[in-house]
Amino acid sequence: MDLPMFYNEEEEWRKVMLMYDSALKEVNTKLEILNEEFKLNHQYNPIEHITSRMKSPQSIAKKMRHNGRELTVENIVKYINDVAGIRIICSFTSDIYRIADLIAKQSDVQVLKVKDYIMFPKPNGYTSYHMIISVPIYLSSTMVNVKVEIQIRTIAMDFWASLEHKIYYKFEGNAPERIRKELKECADIVSYLDHKMLTLNEEIKIYNQEDSIEQYKEILSESFQNMIKDSYGTVIDDSEETDGQEVKESLTEADEAFIQAAVYKEKQEENINNKNPDSKKKEDKKSDGKHPKFFRLRQD
Repeated sequence: MDLPMFYNEEEEWRKVMLMYDSALKEVNTKLEILNEEFKLNHQYNPIEHITSRMKSPQSIAKKMRHNGRELTVENIVKYINDVAGIRIICSFTSDIYRIADLIAKQSDVQVLKVKDYIMFPKPNGYTSYHMIISVPIYLSSTMVNVKVEIQIRTIAMDFWASLEHKIYYKFEGNAPERIRKELKECADIVSYLDHKMLTLNEEIKIYNQEDSIEQYKEILSESFQNMIKDSYGTVIDDSEETDGQEVKESLTEADEAFIQAAVYKEKQEENINNKNPDSKKKEDKKSDGKHPKFFRLRQD
């Protein structure tokens, strides 16, 4: 990032940017893991998409001048909380609080500040959920907790906020009263839409007979994961060394079926990713009503 010409702390600024960039990567990784878990374990994924950004030097300088503070690296780190920012877009308002709670529960995440503009919208109608958190960044010789601002919104909230920002930018922040009134009415419509869609989604769940089965599966899966949780981080030394041939001979039919199923699943996913939609439709027609055939592993 290029600094304003009057800035004379380039070396310190580059180090600070490294910290904020690293913090963005840390939080993005956490969110990607949660996202993948939702896709695997639940019927739907509450996270629609995630974006991240570093605040521009011009925006930082403008904010510092607005707050009447001297533009120094120390003041930026101390007083600007959104140098590193992440925005999470959700399907429903209930997902916002669910995701915020999951983030806050992570042991290495510290929640520094929360602004709930959903329960308490801004006068112009802006709604969103803001969290300022800190995450540990481990360097070669030290560890630093770095701030990141997280904004969590629904699709409708993000739509309104994006257009409102563009309109206000055209008026340089001084939009006519009529425009402000119209934007506030649009914000009320967005709030009503979010509420209506959430109510509709809750009603659909009542009619979905598969929900109870899915919940039962989730309970069983959670119990199994809790049972093997400690095994992920432990190493058990084998008492006896076996060569590859002995391992092959010790495989039972159940073991072989498990391996074949895993290989088949990987092949299927690879085919789906590589084939075009027309080819995929043909493949689906061929496999309708039939059980997949497992690949026979070669015994070399």
